[in-house]
Amino acid sequence: MEFTKIMAMCLEPQGFHLRRSTTGDDNIFIHFLSPAEVNLKGTWIKVRKGACIFWKANSYQEYIATDTPLLHNYFHIYHAQNKELEEILAKYGLNFETVYYAHDNSAITELMQQIEIELLKQHAYYHDMCRLRLEEILIMLSRNLNDSDVSTVDAETYKRFTALRQQFHMEFNKNWSVNDMAAAVNLSPSRFYSLYKQIFNISPKKDFLNIRIEHAKKLMQQGNYSIREIAEIAGYNNQYHFIRQFREVTGTTPGKFIKNYYHH
Repeated sequence: MEFTKIMAMCLEPQGFHLRRSTTGDDNIFIHFLSPAEVNLKGTWIKVRKGACIFWKANSYQEYIATDTPLLHNYFHIYHAQNKELEEILAKYGLNFETVYYAHDNSAITELMQQIEIELLKQHAYYHDMCRLRLEEILIMLSRNLNDSDVSTVDAETYKRFTALRQQFHMEFNKNWSVNDMAAAVNLSPSRFYSLYKQIFNISPKKDFLNIRIEHAKKLMQQGNYSIREIAEIAGYNNQYHFIRQFREVTGTTPGKFIKNYYHH
């Protein structure tokens, strides 16, 4: 698979009009970061920020930035007789000349920038790295296509929730209540609880408990702490409460977990 052109965060003036009678030997991917009007198969449609479209080699391409300057990411992949891109698109249930929407525009932009840098530096295995980044983009589009629950959550809310989850990892010793969690993302507890389950498919309290126990397991594997000390580090005031919750999550006691870990 050969990338022939790539540009992240390309800016064109309002009124910019691209029209190609044929895309030639290149398959072309556009990730629109501003609204535009696109001619797909003879029909004009308005696309909003986040729209992603693949044009197949030797196809007609046309779009216009009517209302605002055009900000977009794009790349070209040489086609010739190579059907690799078609096979990858089929793998993730995606098609040419179809509008898909990115859930996280900044993540796709970052991946495009990484491909751009790989092509500039051309370190060992850069072709493989570019393909991997491309597949990440396609997986994101496919997941958003197939996950109707997550796709109803706007990107900013999704980022706030993933940032909160990262905070759980950093502060696993804190006794987070649902009220504390909801306040961290400026939502009511009921709305927060509903969105958390929608995004992560698990209740926030259960997810935090799993995270806390995972960190406790890592402490056990270090072999430097007693069970009582680990319980304290993990934020438990009562060692037996820790043992009970550990067994609830893992199906075994901390003592048996340590014994099995060092036995193996």
